[in-house]
Amino acid sequence: MSTRCAIVLSGYRAVPPPGIDQTAYAEACLTDSYEAIAPMSQLTAGLAGDSPLLEEIGWPGDLVIGGAGRSVRSVVDCMPDDHGFTELIVLPGDVPDLPEMIVAKIARALSRAAVALAPQLGGTGLAALGVRLPLPDWLAGDLDDDLGDDLDLDSDPYDRLQQLAPRRNLVVRTPGWHRMDRPESVHRLDPGLEGWDNVRLLLSRSRTGG
Repeated sequence: MSTRCAIVLSGYRAVPPPGIDQTAYAEACLTDSYEAIAPMSQLTAGLAGDSPLLEEIGWPGDLVIGGAGRSVRSVVDCMPDDHGFTELIVLPGDVPDLPEMIVAKIARALSRAAVALAPQLGGTGLAALGVRLPLPDWLAGDLDDDLGDDLDLDSDPYDRLQQLAPRRNLVVRTPGWHRMDRPESVHRLDPGLEGWDNVRLLLSRSRTGG
């Protein structure tokens, strides 16, 4: 088993464009977000959250972490005690067309940094976030007080984490990507880009009335 894992958080549900069923769209985006990382070598893929689809979507041998919320700490707390992972990358369930390159850049950055942040293009959150495990003391101990909540994908904590880190180069930014967190976000999907098959099929059926 790889010492690196990448987990898609089902608590981040995609927001559909007008005329598309909300549940079907969120499930299609979650499935495609997971399938964007599941074939990647040198990592163990997984899903976390309370979606009833986790077991159905997950590939054999991958991680399914029920009950975890939307934060890094909630995922870490729900992981098996003997997981043996040294790196954790979390992604929202609304990045159906995420290129492997985004995750690969985070993995590469974690060879020298403790935290790697992929900003959300066109938004204020993150498209992905990577941390070394176990969480460094300066990150694990001060999050609640200094970030007000926890390390998640709702906002970009780059400036605050740079202040907390003992060295500024322990927190880095990597290339960003867009998320399907607003109805108009669907226009960011590139038909020429491979992947996002479930979302593509759902949108196609809605146009043809199928």
